[in-house]
Amino acid sequence: MPEASRGPNLLPVAIVLALLLWVIATTGGHEIFVNEVLGDAYDSQGEHFLRGDVGVDVAASRWETMMVNGKARIYFGPFPAFARMPLNYIYPDGRGAWSRFCGFCAGILALAALAGLLQTALRSSSLSARWQNWVGSACLVGFVFGSPLLFFVGSPTIYNEAILWGFAWSVAALYFALRSREADGAALTWSLLAFSCCAGAALLSRATFGAPFLLIAGLLGIQLFQRRRLRDLVPLLVPLAAALVFYVILTYAKFGHLSGMPLDYSINQDQRNFALKHGIFSIVRVPYSFADYFFLRYPEPQHEFPFLRVVWRYFNHPNLYVMPFTETHLSIIWSSSWLLVGAIIGLILLGRESTDVLDRGMAISLLAQVILILSFMGLCQRYTAEIFPFLIFCFIIFLRKGGLVLVRMQYTILGFVALCTIINTLSTAFWLAHDTNLPIETRTFWKLGQNTN
Repeated sequence: MPEASRGPNLLPVAIVLALLLWVIATTGGHEIFVNEVLGDAYDSQGEHFLRGDVGVDVAASRWETMMVNGKARIYFGPFPAFARMPLNYIYPDGRGAWSRFCGFCAGILALAALAGLLQTALRSSSLSARWQNWVGSACLVGFVFGSPLLFFVGSPTIYNEAILWGFAWSVAALYFALRSREADGAALTWSLLAFSCCAGAALLSRATFGAPFLLIAGLLGIQLFQRRRLRDLVPLLVPLAAALVFYVILTYAKFGHLSGMPLDYSINQDQRNFALKHGIFSIVRVPYSFADYFFLRYPEPQHEFPFLRVVWRYFNHPNLYVMPFTETHLSIIWSSSWLLVGAIIGLILLGRESTDVLDRGMAISLLAQVILILSFMGLCQRYTAEIFPFLIFCFIIFLRKGGLVLVRMQYTILGFVALCTIINTLSTAFWLAHDTNLPIETRTFWKLGQNTN
């Protein structure tokens, strides 16, 4: 087999990055069992599931509790609780302190899935074998240090962990979806089964991550009809359908209706009143949220390490957002321009007449997720992860079909990765060192000589 057809060898870089993720997740490699913010809520939910109950202990969920007919509930997806069940069975003393280990596992899943996507895409690119390795390795580095992954793994709170799992399973589902397009026979069946399982896990982690894959599953099903592979509809649809049915039943059992985030039950009066008056989602918010997530939030230089400073800023639109400020501290154009530039080119390539209809359908499905999060009633750094499956997909299109443009931009990609790695890492270090909601172990690790007073 010719060397160029094998694709890049990304395993050595992936292993090194996996070790760095372990160091980041455990603040130096040894502090594994640390109680993160509301970290025991998922343990409590898992224990309730084992008893046939959909509730949670108020002492564990605290300010994130929703009281439904006098019973405590949380709106977070059930997958993090499922992950806790075998861990607490194997090591009961770890109860309430699994957030870091789970965050690391989700990070490794996302890293491995992206490595698979890059290898498949670059194998079909116009780059030489040498530059396939350089660009693929650089993109893996950018994914860890120039994307929300660094922030999530460094602070696996109850909020970040659910999103991280949804994000990781989404990237994995994308990998198997694209792999199924090139596979045949048994390889096709296994790829579809893996896609369905990953998409179902994304749905149970966070519904907004799983919803686009319901549409993508339909597109893959149409492709199976065209290829006359009707028997493969079973592995494609059954696991995902089972996850969807379980999600609907669980949601109804929790809240008595099918809204996955019924803030009318929230104990936070401000959020409850705002949601009832202005709605949880509104298309009017999209341009404002787009500006916040992509442009407005930038780092400020400072003299002492880490030399960049990021803060929440006043963003008072009382009829649009529940809070008078934005919790976004760094925009995507600063943290992930390496991915954004490639994604824009990939989006342009998707507009060509020769583009595969399935590619366009997948892009539209993932774009719907972006629009949904841009219409939400709050602005937060962790919500930017909802935009990245769409960006990653378009970036993969760029690598696959960029042709001469990709060849001419190979140095540019490396430069953008280096720049984003520096900016995002230093900005994240400042933020995590100053976030008083995080445990002292995390703040001390990221302080690195900073004055956190």
